[in-house]
Amino acid sequence: MTRRAKATAAIFAALISGGAGFAWWDSSLPNGLFAAARTPTFNRDVAPILYEQCVLCHRPGGMGPFNLVTYADARKHARQIAEVTASRFMPPWLPDESCGPFVGTRRLDALQVSTFQRWAEAGAPEGSAAHLPDAPQWPEGWQLGKPDLVVTMPFGYTLPAEGRDVYRNFVVPVGNDARRFVRAVELRPNNPRVVHHAFVLIDTSGDSRRLDARDEDPGFSGMNAGNGASPPAGHFLSWQPGKIPSQDASGTQWALEAGSDVVFQLHMRPSGKPEEIQASVALYFTDQPPTRFPFRLMLRSTDIDIPPGEANYTIESSYELPVDLHVLAVLPHAHYLGRDLQGWAELPDGSRRSIISIQNWDFNWQGDYRFERPLALPKGAVLRMRYAYDNSAGNALNGGRAPERVQYGEQTSDEMGELWLQVLASSPADRALLESDYVRKWAVPDSIATAQATLARDPDNVPTRTNLAAVLVMAGRVDDAETELRRALEIDPDFARAHSHLAHIHMRRKQNGLAIQEFATALRLDPHDFKARNNLGYLLLIGGDADAAAGHFREVLREHPDDPLARANLEKAEREALLKGR
Repeated sequence: MTRRAKATAAIFAALISGGAGFAWWDSSLPNGLFAAARTPTFNRDVAPILYEQCVLCHRPGGMGPFNLVTYADARKHARQIAEVTASRFMPPWLPDESCGPFVGTRRLDALQVSTFQRWAEAGAPEGSAAHLPDAPQWPEGWQLGKPDLVVTMPFGYTLPAEGRDVYRNFVVPVGNDARRFVRAVELRPNNPRVVHHAFVLIDTSGDSRRLDARDEDPGFSGMNAGNGASPPAGHFLSWQPGKIPSQDASGTQWALEAGSDVVFQLHMRPSGKPEEIQASVALYFTDQPPTRFPFRLMLRSTDIDIPPGEANYTIESSYELPVDLHVLAVLPHAHYLGRDLQGWAELPDGSRRSIISIQNWDFNWQGDYRFERPLALPKGAVLRMRYAYDNSAGNALNGGRAPERVQYGEQTSDEMGELWLQVLASSPADRALLESDYVRKWAVPDSIATAQATLARDPDNVPTRTNLAAVLVMAGRVDDAETELRRALEIDPDFARAHSHLAHIHMRRKQNGLAIQEFATALRLDPHDFKARNNLGYLLLIGGDADAAAGHFREVLREHPDDPLARANLEKAEREALLKGR
């Protein structure tokens, strides 16, 4: 190497290291030239980074505990900014660089981290006002603009000052009298300092409304919002701290049926004082029906039983794709003991493609991640997940508790391991094949295992035992399903849904008399179960009692005037009653 080449190499090494009196890359200079011996200032060097990566939360009304919009605000926290960015604690972005790129990535590069450090070390100088960029402007209303419809909890819920985390579901009628197509959703929890995360579910069955009516307080507790409540098919409708709302991928808008209920499922954490919460969701409509229909699949393991002190407990799960598809978004989930979360695809040629990689999981900053460009995976690729958990005293996120045995469960003191994927198949036929294959090979066995894991710890959990029976029927294990329902009704003879499922089993066996008795019992216990009423009406109709059948169908249509099955059955019952009257 020549003397000149050695000198050039030395200069570049100094520039890259930030040492020898040289500054980092200066993006404000023409053509991105390097600037030597220059101390960072707030106006020229720090503010652009804060405005791009930090002030979405650290601004008036934002999630952050303090503001970083002005020099005066940032100067007070200069040393703290340098420390939390150097440790990668901030900004809160969990996926590492091996996966993505994802929309809205909040990750600082080495240059930006060094800028914060050198600015703090220099005493946090302000610099020339001429270099200060315009601060970002935040809409006073909704970030996506004026909504077509806003659905808000009609009353507030007061979160107790102390105690365990609270999971609660709040049911609000949408009030739409016709089907609408939703292109975007923006969720506002109203009190983001105590709402850890939130989901929006849609219910057209009335099941969540019935669960709400049984609870004296607003909403009802738990992570199960009822059998009828779920996200729109193939979509994630969630909120996490710092999440930026966005419009759904082109063509994937979803149908909001007439008479729907919105269910706000909130995870709330007491703050030491009573907190009022009143969530809202903004809906943005389009006149265009969907042309592409995503599918939501999940990998999970319920085989979680972590001994105290275990620092590297792992779970795994996999599923082989029956069709080509594209991954649009990914949502990993674990609780406080999660440490290293990996999801990937093994391709037919033996190569491996990362889907999500989080080497330092933090329960407090979980979210869903949308690919900037959909990730293409071929038929025969095997989706895999492997999660590692740390139940040792060295886990700083374990809430300061001494390590105890931790098993699978829905409470945050338990553990979970899930990897959700939003995917898009190449054609409607491929989507139908994917759904059929996934339900048969993975979803049904997983649902059975999940229910059994819950019942192993809580054998008197009647809703879970009833759900297990329903899935056992799907698996063709009808006798086992009946055994579970009989056990559920021994524990709680007044659980309407168990009677309804037992009636379905009698229908499968052509035991219509017994089925009528069970449906009648279910309706005595829950008169608003329109599915049970439809079925009871059908059995009465085919049994020759057209008048009684018509009465049940009219009752269904009184509460659900657009129910096509009840309408068709009522017309048939009225015809038969008329013929019988002649």
